[in-house]
Amino acid sequence: AAMRAATSEWRATRCAHPGRASGSRSRPGHGGGRHEPARPRRGWRSAGRGVPGLEAAKSSELGESSKGESSKFSSRWMNVPRVAYHGAPGAFSSLAARELLPECEPVACETLELVTESVAQWRSDLAILPIQNTLEGTLHDIQDRLVSCGLHIVGEVNIPVIHCLLALPGTRKEDVKTVLSHSVALAQCSTLLKGMGSVREAVFDTAYAAKVIKAEGKTDAAAIASKEAAEEFGLEVLAEDVHDKERGQNIQRYLLLARDPMEYDAVSTYKTSIVFTLDEGSGQLFKALSVFALRDMNITKIESRPLRANPLLATGEGAPTQFNYIFYLDYIGHTSEIKCQQAMRHLQEITPFF
Repeated sequence: AAMRAATSEWRATRCAHPGRASGSRSRPGHGGGRHEPARPRRGWRSAGRGVPGLEAAKSSELGESSKGESSKFSSRWMNVPRVAYHGAPGAFSSLAARELLPECEPVACETLELVTESVAQWRSDLAILPIQNTLEGTLHDIQDRLVSCGLHIVGEVNIPVIHCLLALPGTRKEDVKTVLSHSVALAQCSTLLKGMGSVREAVFDTAYAAKVIKAEGKTDAAAIASKEAAEEFGLEVLAEDVHDKERGQNIQRYLLLARDPMEYDAVSTYKTSIVFTLDEGSGQLFKALSVFALRDMNITKIESRPLRANPLLATGEGAPTQFNYIFYLDYIGHTSEIKCQQAMRHLQEITPFF
């Protein structure tokens, strides 16, 4: 079976925080240590090469251009890339797209399937999807789609999720009887909603909730969405930054996807994501991780989930039944680098890839 891998340039990661927009890049081998300011990245260049012997290897680089330089991205829509996202105008995904590519044209899609299909069918140049949240963890349905959609990761960005309570002009907070938003946003603002005593109504997107309030003229309802959604649909902000503060900061990580992998640049630093399974037996995970440790490769994330296609693992007669797990792992490096190719071949020898 073939291993599936996807990579994105670590230097291109931009981290935005409340009150400021900035970027950072991590030096390989230093984990979460020293970070340096990163310049805004715009544009990217396609074409790339895979890893010999690995059928489904995917690699990418997000290029950079200096201030005032035209975009290097070649698009069928001139030099303005169309970026598909899930939601309505003002959705946090559209804000993430503009944070990473300020000159892009966001394209709203009503379902996750339409987001990836928009790129695959050439209606859009790129897609942006949320993958992790500091309050909710990994978004597993999207993670599964990344493995099967056939697109390549070409960048990532982290943005703060600042929920606001929005309503039609003239509506008072005490008049609100129903609050509309995405189910996750409603859960993240439970303290506010309990104090208001309002009925919660879930919709597929936060910005879409603002759109419904405006379109239907709901004077006794409010939406939880971004401040940009209020500007988009002409609503007033009744309260700002209303998520449950006791749970910590609300920051979301997004991945930028494209049809084609990117060429390898030896000067840049990359991050690679892989998925794999393990054989039954003692020390199997240790053996898999030693592939990276022996080559001084920095692992930045690892998590596991039960494998849906084959959830139970045969452990022998009389032994207790165990779940069969799939592992998601990120490391610093590119599949065109010699040590990464060696690590992947080594890992291929000791694990049953899917």
